[in-house]
Amino acid sequence: MELSIFNVNHGFCEAVVRGLRSGFLTPEDYRRLSTSDTLEDMRSALEESDYGTFLQDEPSPLLVSTISKKCYEKLADEFRYVKAQAVEPLSTFMDFIAREKMIDNVCMIIQGVLNNKAPLEMQEKLHPLGEFEGMKVIMSETFDVQGGFDDVYRIFLVDTPIGPYFEEYLKDVDREKDEMVRAGVETSQVGGILTKQDLEIMKATLKKAWLEDFNEFCQGLGGTTAEVMGHMLKMEADFRVLLVTMNALNTNLSTEAKLQDRNSLYPSFGYLYPEGTKELRKVWNDTTVRAALEPYSKYLALLDQVKQFYEAESGIADGGKSVSGFQSMEDLIYAENVHMYEMAFEQQYHFGVFYAWVKLKEQEIRNIRWIANMVILGTKEHIDDTIVPIFQPRL
Repeated sequence: MELSIFNVNHGFCEAVVRGLRSGFLTPEDYRRLSTSDTLEDMRSALEESDYGTFLQDEPSPLLVSTISKKCYEKLADEFRYVKAQAVEPLSTFMDFIAREKMIDNVCMIIQGVLNNKAPLEMQEKLHPLGEFEGMKVIMSETFDVQGGFDDVYRIFLVDTPIGPYFEEYLKDVDREKDEMVRAGVETSQVGGILTKQDLEIMKATLKKAWLEDFNEFCQGLGGTTAEVMGHMLKMEADFRVLLVTMNALNTNLSTEAKLQDRNSLYPSFGYLYPEGTKELRKVWNDTTVRAALEPYSKYLALLDQVKQFYEAESGIADGGKSVSGFQSMEDLIYAENVHMYEMAFEQQYHFGVFYAWVKLKEQEIRNIRWIANMVILGTKEHIDDTIVPIFQPRL
């Protein structure tokens, strides 16, 4: 069925994305970037790549944040171009991709409001892919940050697709405080709920709700899309579980009183779900994590690889060895993900290539930002420690 009708509706968009695949930085581009002595040299090196003259209007001296922002804007422009050609259900699928960035932007704006910063000041840090209609109101110079959360709350819940995730989170938090509100959360309560301590957990909870919703949508599409996206989202759910578990160790989230908070961040699908997740819900230290991951050799190998990093990190305070040369869990997951997203391009007639392309472009921008930071700090010997090459030539 897919062979006969997929190209009628989605063939052009898929062809555009597969064409954009050729625009990723090559090993030669990375070599040129790595030999740059200043950010001006990086500007020249990027002009030789698919990025072209996207930085030509930026004044000197160039900043790392400017390079990063312009890269994301270029990605957002390409994304919107592809989405403009899309029809259902691809347009909804691409909306789901953008929702993840909306969550990041919403959390960034809330953090700014809590610190009494005008949202306009946060504009440089917001992801262009996560822009939504209500942001124009929030970003206007006349927006009154002192007015509390009334307008912010209304815009997030009414004007954004992530409103349902946001409302569900607020209701759950409210329930925990024994203030059950069946008709919904009152605007006046939001300020009390959105405290600084809640922000990181709120972001993780919203991302979990988005991931579960996205997975349900992809499975509903069926066919190759359900197969390819099902695998990628399951892996992402598992990596999220591992990151939450590892980052919660040696914090109060691993104490018995707070275990429930940590466990609520675990997605309800994935290769670890339900048996592995059930065991991980009980862990509180390295030994118990290792025991829980025993049946999962791939994840156990990841754990062994990062063990040296975390040991070195904790040893620095005691005058121990440096963490350079070792990789954190995030670094290894980025590398694993790149391979997984590359593989999505090996199959045809599915929506997974759109998701994989966006994720790979984000990794490329992380690579560029890392190189720029190393150039600024004069530590170019560490460039290869973290960058993850994309679509390397196969020998």
